[in-house]
Amino acid sequence: MYRSAILLPAFAVLVLLLAVPGVSAQAHANAGDEGYFQIDSEPRGAEVLFDGVFVGETPVSVPVSSAGTPQHTIAVSKAGYLPWVQKYNTNPPPKETIHVFAGLEPSTSFGTLVVTSTPQEALVTVDGGRGQEAPWTYTDLPAGSHLVQAFLSGFEPYAEIVDIPPGGTARVEAVLVPLTTIGSLQVISSPGGADVYVDGIFKGASAVTIGNLAAREHFVLLKHAGYEDWTDTVEVLPDRVKILDVTLEPRQTGNAGDIEVESFPPGAAVFLNGAYQGRTQNNNPLDITGVDAGVYTLSIQLDQYRDYNSSVAVDPGQTTSVKAELDPSPSPGQSGTIQVSSQPAGALIFIDNACRGITPLTIPSIETGTHSILIRLGGYNDYSSTFTVSAGQAIQIEAQLTPLPTSAGLFPLVMVIALFIVAIWQRRPGS
Repeated sequence: MYRSAILLPAFAVLVLLLAVPGVSAQAHANAGDEGYFQIDSEPRGAEVLFDGVFVGETPVSVPVSSAGTPQHTIAVSKAGYLPWVQKYNTNPPPKETIHVFAGLEPSTSFGTLVVTSTPQEALVTVDGGRGQEAPWTYTDLPAGSHLVQAFLSGFEPYAEIVDIPPGGTARVEAVLVPLTTIGSLQVISSPGGADVYVDGIFKGASAVTIGNLAAREHFVLLKHAGYEDWTDTVEVLPDRVKILDVTLEPRQTGNAGDIEVESFPPGAAVFLNGAYQGRTQNNNPLDITGVDAGVYTLSIQLDQYRDYNSSVAVDPGQTTSVKAELDPSPSPGQSGTIQVSSQPAGALIFIDNACRGITPLTIPSIETGTHSILIRLGGYNDYSSTFTVSAGQAIQIEAQLTPLPTSAGLFPLVMVIALFIVAIWQRRPGS
């Protein structure tokens, strides 16, 4: 009995190692050594790159380790304005804030933007829209700074702020970094339904799981009307699901309010006083938070539909809701629009075998006719289907991805084998 008594615990440990998958990592608690850069601009709604990472639009708060390298570059851009760039050789003390203000100078002329990518054929966007396949030349863009992003299957997203000179040409070479190790991030919030941005890119509404993330630190931002924005850096580990559970704090009474925007159909680009805010989503309003009290011009735009323009009044501590019914254009042309989402988010989208981006994504100017769609995420079964687009039509595709079998699926078989071996061992003479 002595040998079998040792064997059983040892084998039980082996069973557990085989049967239990990677444990979900909990969000790290703040170590108390973080300070913040609070970045604002006039006018607001400008894109911000912090040390080369797109962190959102002004006003935005960026957490920084007080003990980290005290060298930072902050670039602020807005269409129609000259770029603003400043270097800082300091870190904020723990729990303190360095305030950064960018006064942007307007530019009234136009220029040209030439975008190439390495590897070629990356999907390129300018100021959150105007999606094209690199190499591409954009003409008649307002002079000044613009946010250029590039996406390609198997590579990390690319972001850069570029200055277009009046009457001149700016060039961007987007060199994409391969994704070697990836993980996932699950974001839960109380209350739910918060807009989730990872490295400045919209990833869906909480609760949401985001896959295909590089295994490193990422800047995470949550926005919810009526609540303070939540920001932090979160480390994603290789082949693990990082769980981020956030309790949002109600917005303190002040001079700011919020705007919730929905459109029918969804997938429309939203502009506030000409500043791009994001795109409307299915079953979840776009939250524009921390808007100073006043009257604003709201524009909602979707290919094949008339622009929706309205004045919106924002009151302190209040949330203004806008629900826009979009009217089809009189001449819809020969294309339509699709809005693609997946659960988990962060999946690659292939239309007619060409990669078009990462979920969730609105893709305009899809030619009329029947197309194939493939949605792919590591660790999950592919989703494939076909869809047909009519002129001026907006289609929604929602893919519920199913996990591939893991070691957890071997648990019943392993347990049967374990019990069988133990039974044989106990029947041995002298056991």
